[in-house]
Amino acid sequence: TDENANTNSNANSYTNSNEYIVKARLAVQSAKRQSRKDALEEDRQRNLKIKRLLHTDAKNANATDGNGDDGSVGEYPVPGMYALRVSVDKVLRDELRMNGREKRGRAFIECGTEGCESLKGLKFEIHAFFRALKKSTYLLSAGLPEINPDGSIVSPGDESLSNNSDVDGDGNPYAKFWDLNGDKEVTQAFEKAQEFYTEHNDKLDEYAPNRLKRPSILIHVRKDPNAPLPPPPPAYLENLKNPKETESMTMLSFYSFPTGGVTDAEEFALLLRKLWKPFDALGRVYIANEGVNAQMSIPTNVLQNFMDCCATVPELGSYMENGINIDPIPLSMEEFSVAGEMDGKPSPPFKNLHVRVRQQIVADGLDKSLDWESAGYDMPPMEWHQKLKEARERRYNGDDGDDIPLIFDCRNDYETSVGKFEGAKPLDTENFRDSWDVFKDELKDKPKDTPIMTYCTGGIRCVKVGAYLTQEMGFTNVSRLAGGIIAYDRTLNTEAPEEEPMFKGTNYVFDGRVGRQITDDALGTCITCGAKTNLISNCKNSNCHKRMVQCKKCINTFLGTCSEACKNRVMNKETVYEKQAPPKSDVKYDNIEDYSLGHSTSPADLYEEIKSSTAQYMGSGLHMISDAMQGRVLCNLASTAREGRGLEIWGVTG
Repeated sequence: TDENANTNSNANSYTNSNEYIVKARLAVQSAKRQSRKDALEEDRQRNLKIKRLLHTDAKNANATDGNGDDGSVGEYPVPGMYALRVSVDKVLRDELRMNGREKRGRAFIECGTEGCESLKGLKFEIHAFFRALKKSTYLLSAGLPEINPDGSIVSPGDESLSNNSDVDGDGNPYAKFWDLNGDKEVTQAFEKAQEFYTEHNDKLDEYAPNRLKRPSILIHVRKDPNAPLPPPPPAYLENLKNPKETESMTMLSFYSFPTGGVTDAEEFALLLRKLWKPFDALGRVYIANEGVNAQMSIPTNVLQNFMDCCATVPELGSYMENGINIDPIPLSMEEFSVAGEMDGKPSPPFKNLHVRVRQQIVADGLDKSLDWESAGYDMPPMEWHQKLKEARERRYNGDDGDDIPLIFDCRNDYETSVGKFEGAKPLDTENFRDSWDVFKDELKDKPKDTPIMTYCTGGIRCVKVGAYLTQEMGFTNVSRLAGGIIAYDRTLNTEAPEEEPMFKGTNYVFDGRVGRQITDDALGTCITCGAKTNLISNCKNSNCHKRMVQCKKCINTFLGTCSEACKNRVMNKETVYEKQAPPKSDVKYDNIEDYSLGHSTSPADLYEEIKSSTAQYMGSGLHMISDAMQGRVLCNLASTAREGRGLEIWGVTG
């Protein structure tokens, strides 16, 4: 009882800690969203204010002062604003990949605001239009405008310049601009613009077309020649092919338990997403303080680049025990697109890249974290293969010596049901955290030097098992299969393809494929007929989605579902989706019987035959025949029960 209580406590503690991580992550994301929302709202209010100054106030003023008593037109009011014409140097545009619209543009700054009094404020105003400049280090210079006869302002470098007074001998159109290196220069620049505006308009008639409506200034943005050079692209991105042009996808997995752990799991998750973006990586990755656990799909044409990238990450690199575990046979794009299953339909094993933070990368239910770097001998696949062959030979010859290793399959029952190594003993657990009690029972009377060999899918669970057996139970001769079944399958195929695999059946994998068949051996028992099979899948009824072992015949008979009830539900759903959705009905039903009849199919011909026979041979029981409505209601109830099978017992005919 105490042990069960401890197990439940551990499970609750693990759940609560995961909930805490999720809540903390959501709080950070919420704060970031609010910050972005506030910044956008600030920009929106600024733009609305400028719009009001430029248009609304002017219209309101015209409505009030538009026409005098003598019929003359009132003067157009000039809001207290500066007009900026901003141009960007071509070198900077090319470097930042700015579009043609961002070559030059206009901006307006309200008089007396920070934008015309400080360099920081001016840059903020410029960034509202030229967002790409936020990523660069640049210099600003200012100049006074040239006014065309029609009143339009010309920027230096335009073909429409009326003269070349601002072009020096070297052809520099910005020769007479002055640099804006600080707040003082910014303030002086806007004062010059105000003086130019006054002097220019004083020389002109009141109705001259080239009068300025407001003070104007030209701002030129150019690359800072003294800015530090951007870092060169990492070596793993050199000669990177286009991942979208790949002809196949490679399935892989890896894990790491870095010394000292992952300091900030959330930041590390963001880093991995950023590093892996160029590769169009897909998969599911768990990150915790203890390490990283990943199952992924990578375009084969950038696989080596991806592996080189992972090698540069300190938390991965040398801590990826046995490196990256690669499936031996890549999947063509056609195979990849249907290798998995989603809602009962073929789909890719992974559709996106999910990098998620967890309390543990493998939930173990232990009270404390162990030293994962001290977890027994990491046995290479070919040595493992030879050890198992020797053990099989000795058992065949009747040798039951104590030096024959105990082989434990550390996976869950649904995994071992379709495939395992010869001579291995499954733990038959539903969850990995249930393993420890099984080991205590199995090894309670064994000497501490008993040879123990363990294996799992990719090796990560055996790291924790090895650490537990050596550090908590005191066993001194513990080995584990390096890289798990996946590495064994790949190594045997590449190094000794002529050898008979010691693993028999199907290897359950944690992606949309569910299982990878290694041999034709049928070790599993079909859930619906009891026949032997090596096929594993999930029920296609999305409301059930039960993990199941099912033979090929029953897969066809039950349409990939686990029971008649789920089959009927899938059939009804497909029928509804295949037909065009009927118009919404305005019919109202007074009771469940009428509603069921209104939404049920017509009875089968057999129903009418039974009804006729009952009337002929058992007329007194005619009222006891189940009608179509009752059958449909019972069928729907059975489908939602998720028990797989149901038995109906009634004292009725039909």
